[in-house]
Order: sequence, then C-alpha cells, then structure tokens
Amino acid sequence: MMQWYIPITILPGISLLILSTSNFLIDINREIKDLKNQGEAYEKIMQMKLSQLIRLSWVISCLYVTVLCLTLSGLIASIEKIGIHLERLAVVFLVLGITVMMGAIVILIVFAIRGVKIRQAHLKI
Repeated sequence: MMQWYIPITILPGISLLILSTSNFLIDINREIKDLKNQGEAYEKIMQMKLSQLIRLSWVISCLYVTVLCLTLSGLIASIEKIGIHLERLAVVFLVLGITVMMGAIVILIVFAIRGVKIRQAHLKI
C-alpha cells in the first residue's frame, strides 16, 4: 500500500520551482519591455526573449499540473480502506505528476542553455 505522504513530501520542492519560474517570467517580461523601448536594433533579441517567455509558460503550467497530480495522489492514498482500484489510481497520479515534473525540468534545462546564447547575442549588439 502506498503511503499518502510520499507525493506530499515532493510538493515543497515543486513550490520552489514554481517560485523561481515565476521570477524568471517577471524578469523576462521586464527585459522585453526595456528592449522594446530601445528600438528596432534589439528586435531579434526581443523575439528570442519571447520564445523564452513561451517556454517558461509551459514550464509553469506543467508544474501546476504536477502539484494537482501529486495532491490527488496523496489524497486518494490517504483514504482508509481503499480498494485496489483506488490505490492504483493514486500510483497513476504519482507517476503522472513525476513524469510531468521531469518534462518541466527538461524544458528548464533547455531554457538555461538557450539563455546563455541569448545573453551572448545581446552583449554583442
């Protein structure tokens, strides 16, 4: 039988990822606004930053889905005297949540790698 606290213990780490991703979203929005005010010389950089913004929007959406799945998994697993079908459902939500989280982390890795290239292109202008 799966313990209810297993998926719940992962939530604080996901919350930190959501917080840092939100901060990235705010910073990139600010950078795009600043680049827009500086004129057309930064149009290519601005387009690259918009791509980053879209990528981060996907990440934060995936992290929200992860929180939902892990919370449902913990809730279902906490029900006393659950049948084998509900226990399997709790495991399915756990695996789905972790899979979506791993996808979000892969997107964040791509974001970080491309962020360096964008910064280099920005500094060359």
